[in-house]
Amino acid sequence: MHRPRPFRGHAFALGLLQAIAMLGVPNLIACDGQIAGGDSSTDPRDLAGPDARKVSLGPAVGRRLNREEYVNSVEVVLGVTVDADDYDLPRDERVPQGFRNSSLDLLLSPARVNAYDAIANDAVTQADVAGLVSRYSSCTEMRDDCYDGFVNGVGVLLFRRPVTDADRELYSRLFTVAQEEGEGFQAGAALVMRAMLQSPRFLYRLESQAGSNTGDARQVDSFELATRLSFLVWNAAPDQALLDLAASGELNANIEAQVERLLAHPRARRAFRQYIEQWLYLDAIPDSFELGADMKEETYRLFERLVWEEDADFMLAFTEKSAELSGELASFYGLTPAENGFTSYDLGAVSERIGFLTNASVLAARTINPSSSMIDRGLFVLNDLFCESVAAPDTPELQDAIAEVAVPETSGLSQRERFAIQSEEALCLGCHARFDPLGLAFEQYGSAGQYITEDEFGNSLPGGGRVELGDLSFDYSNVEEFATALGGSEAVARCAVEKSVQHAYGRTLGSNDADLLSEVYADFVESGRSYSALIRAIATHPEFQLVEVAP
Repeated sequence: MHRPRPFRGHAFALGLLQAIAMLGVPNLIACDGQIAGGDSSTDPRDLAGPDARKVSLGPAVGRRLNREEYVNSVEVVLGVTVDADDYDLPRDERVPQGFRNSSLDLLLSPARVNAYDAIANDAVTQADVAGLVSRYSSCTEMRDDCYDGFVNGVGVLLFRRPVTDADRELYSRLFTVAQEEGEGFQAGAALVMRAMLQSPRFLYRLESQAGSNTGDARQVDSFELATRLSFLVWNAAPDQALLDLAASGELNANIEAQVERLLAHPRARRAFRQYIEQWLYLDAIPDSFELGADMKEETYRLFERLVWEEDADFMLAFTEKSAELSGELASFYGLTPAENGFTSYDLGAVSERIGFLTNASVLAARTINPSSSMIDRGLFVLNDLFCESVAAPDTPELQDAIAEVAVPETSGLSQRERFAIQSEEALCLGCHARFDPLGLAFEQYGSAGQYITEDEFGNSLPGGGRVELGDLSFDYSNVEEFATALGGSEAVARCAVEKSVQHAYGRTLGSNDADLLSEVYADFVESGRSYSALIRAIATHPEFQLVEVAP
């Protein structure tokens, strides 16, 4: 087979492939007309509004891997662990009331392209290239069939689908680059993998949206399904076992068994931590925050024990009365510290600590402004535990009007008193009436989550209130009563399911997703309300395997 003139040296070859990555998915759409998605300001699925859709869509297509997904995927495909911070790989933006994996917010940038290049170079350098060559190539002579064989084999792993003729033509050229520079097959293979790690085929989750009727849905193919399953459970690319099942056509018949296999792997725990970090905004706590790492570790361990060790009802996280704490954090909570490491503490007699809501990490993460922590925390409960919202005061006119009626912190009044006066104004009443009662439950906690009974002005902090929201209508006198009520709320349990589906689908959910959410919730409840039951319910729902046909 005739080969075109090879690229001129490593720098030229990788520079060209880096430019292809920089151009991104929209150019792939223009080339083949079958791949949708990418970094566009308008999602083509939403042009007619969410209620005009013919189907409830499956996960968003054309998504760039976010920071966590990218690093996790490098580990899966090459067996190499990299720290994104070492390469200044930017953190992705969070959507309001959502996560850092929303398809419309995953924009490419020069900083990311530079980081991808550096990570790809280092990851391939650290990888067992000889082992990968042995696994994916039947021959290592410097000839076309050997080049193509390696590209075919490793390409499935890195691109999560069989390579195309165009892929094979492009990447096989890199072996001739290595040959011209006096290097052998292994060097060419390393160059191929380094380039593939910067390709849109690796950086994006691409699915065909070709079909006869725009707006209809089709079943994803077996490789697309393997990708969806692995990112659902591992937040990472599929491994070889999952891809082999996809290639054999046996994946559809083994979905539940594969979900169980993926859940049993340590990668599922890593993905779960990353989910909890974003759901509870723990990523808002800077590394320099005193005891911040220990605070977050307490929260991770609470959920991990319920999820992985006990396979318990997920909603028990609201009322759990034991905690694993470092000695320093135990002292911060006013407990007698153990001598070594993280130790289990019984909080049965500690009324101010119950479940994750009173974890210092959760409280500190939602203290955007210490003088309005009651609002910050109330909004967190409203938005992320009830999945309800209020309109933000996002116009200068409205912000100025609110500032005029605001009671200043220098008044010496408590937050409860200041916002009670402010909410008497018609301008403020509608919103404050919804989130203030939720924030009052955390009145007795300082900005870092420490327990307090009076504020800096000497005001007594009672910590009680009344909630009228969702399926709840109750008075509470302390945070234990508040957390217990939330843990028993169907509205809150439904919101927990909605958050997981939103994260799994990588897009904002709309009214057309109501049936999807109700059916996943029913399956979740019927199966014991455990996290594993929730993941199975998402993975096995028919709409998880649908993709919309695009124009």
